[in-house]
Amino acid sequence: MGMSVSDAPLFPFKRSRPFDPPELYARARAERPVFPVTLWNGQRAWLLTRQQEFRAVLTDPRFSGEFARPDFPAVTQARVAIDKGERAFVGMDNPRHGHYRRMFTKEFTARRMNALRPRVEAITADLLDAMAKKGAPVDLVEALAVELPSLVMCELFGSPYEDHTFIMNCAAGRHGLKQSPEEAHRTARALVDYCRRLIESKEKSPADDMLSRVIAEHVVTGALSREDLAEICSMILRAGHDTTTNMIGLGTMLLLQHPDQLAELKRDASLVDSAVEELLRFLAPVQFAPRRVALEDVEIGGALIRRGEGVFALTPSANRDEAVFASPDTVDLHRDASQHLTFGYGIHQCLGQGLARIELQVVFAMLFERFPNLRLAVPAEQIPFKDDMQIYGVYRLPVAW
Repeated sequence: MGMSVSDAPLFPFKRSRPFDPPELYARARAERPVFPVTLWNGQRAWLLTRQQEFRAVLTDPRFSGEFARPDFPAVTQARVAIDKGERAFVGMDNPRHGHYRRMFTKEFTARRMNALRPRVEAITADLLDAMAKKGAPVDLVEALAVELPSLVMCELFGSPYEDHTFIMNCAAGRHGLKQSPEEAHRTARALVDYCRRLIESKEKSPADDMLSRVIAEHVVTGALSREDLAEICSMILRAGHDTTTNMIGLGTMLLLQHPDQLAELKRDASLVDSAVEELLRFLAPVQFAPRRVALEDVEIGGALIRRGEGVFALTPSANRDEAVFASPDTVDLHRDASQHLTFGYGIHQCLGQGLARIELQVVFAMLFERFPNLRLAVPAEQIPFKDDMQIYGVYRLPVAW
């Protein structure tokens, strides 16, 4: 195969099959699991393709997750502009990361998230009713995948529902692979500006929602500035909208393409929890993260990563690691997929993963119960995949029943 360091091909790579990561990932896992690549600006970076190195780097203090560092790796020039403007704890190392994150952890406890489940079920039922009333064909992305996370985030955050299209557009605008740095920066700042206005509104009229509680507990006491809260608010809003939306659309498409697995899910409702974990493992919509940069020369997985070189811990590849999962390229809803890394690993593990799981469990249970004959309304090859986005998914999913 000739995977010499001098090759260091240009990253990111293209997919040859819509549901599978680029083929080079599997070859790298087998022959050179810490694989050298070249970024858009000529910078050397490394891909971590197996779970062993993925977990090791994400818990190693010799690697930094500070987005603002000038040597922090990015797949596009626009992403650099976004990284330099990121002021939420997602782009910080400890102790600053922990300082801010701890202010929000009790808002995302299992108890609080489970208390939201009945509301998630009610919202889903209403959306499915609206689909049935409208009649087939329906674009499932527009009718369900976008709407459900938006309405749930409105519930959690206390943001007005009529703002959800703006929030979605801002979230998606950060993740394109083709937009200009100016456009990316403008989109990112627009959402922070929106959050400033939302915070002002909550200070005047507090309610029983996450934002009002955080303001009362941390802003009023002086522990958290309004500006820092606006940045964190922006991060949580976009994360809560975009990734779950893409998992609903992509997961439905995958199940429709695997009728044998879908039949088992419809036959046994108790399978939904393990089905969701398998879909998260298999699809891993965040394509090029987590990212780190070496603070000193580090040898890992047989490769010498020099100080200042970037690292991409590739979730889609780690989730197909043959050392962890038997037949990893096969969809198996009965599999114990709990070792997947779709929500990250270490201190930056996704804060909202409990809520995302509940939304996905509810939607995949209720969707096929309500529409047992759900099918694609167009040939599969006409479904447009998000090859131009850092968060993978489908743009549209026309369905009938």
